[in-house]
Amino acid sequence: MKNNVLSWNLGLVVCLTTLSVVAAPKVEVSFTPGNWKSNEWIQVKSPRFDYTHGFVQKENGIENECPPLSGEEIYKKHESEVYSSMVWKEKASLGQTVSSAMSFDWRMAPLIVLAPALDSSGNGVPTLGEHWEIVLYDEGLNVWHHSIRDGKPFWYRAAYVKASFQKNIRYDLSVKVFRNHKGIKEMIVTCGDTEIGFADNGLPDSFFAGITGCEGRNRFYDFKIR
Repeated sequence: MKNNVLSWNLGLVVCLTTLSVVAAPKVEVSFTPGNWKSNEWIQVKSPRFDYTHGFVQKENGIENECPPLSGEEIYKKHESEVYSSMVWKEKASLGQTVSSAMSFDWRMAPLIVLAPALDSSGNGVPTLGEHWEIVLYDEGLNVWHHSIRDGKPFWYRAAYVKASFQKNIRYDLSVKVFRNHKGIKEMIVTCGDTEIGFADNGLPDSFFAGITGCEGRNRFYDFKIR
């Protein structure tokens, strides 16, 4: 009898595991004209800013909304005015890898965003509450953990690595949140030959994943969850 119960339990675990894998989205989006649909994404607002921007279609991908100025002038004079962000409509799950091909035209800062839930800004606009930003910029990679404390945005740098990345070069940035063999949650971030990782059991089991362009003119060429 014990063997039968054990076999049934093991079968249930395998079945539930399989169902969870099937339920998790597999996404492959090209941001070239005609190859992606805006209604499959949720445009989100930052709690730090009072505006909501979208993305502009270009020949090879999309860009965050920016004034028609040089990259240097945007970064130096308008860096807080060019935030655009959107997340895929379905949540990703622990163990999946999120990636995007991206570039910047001055110094910073295209990124992948992960958010366990979406809040409201009070007027029905989906707003980021707690979230993680995995950021590419000219001097390396940063992981920022954002939250709301006492009703105000609060953030700190959870991990970083110094490296050299060049403007107008296409880079593939990827992030994976998983549970290691000791049952501890980890995040691994890779871009080219550069990799950073850290452990944090506060990382979410499931999350909305997407892209953000900010602080300068950023380009995005694709987006994948696998």
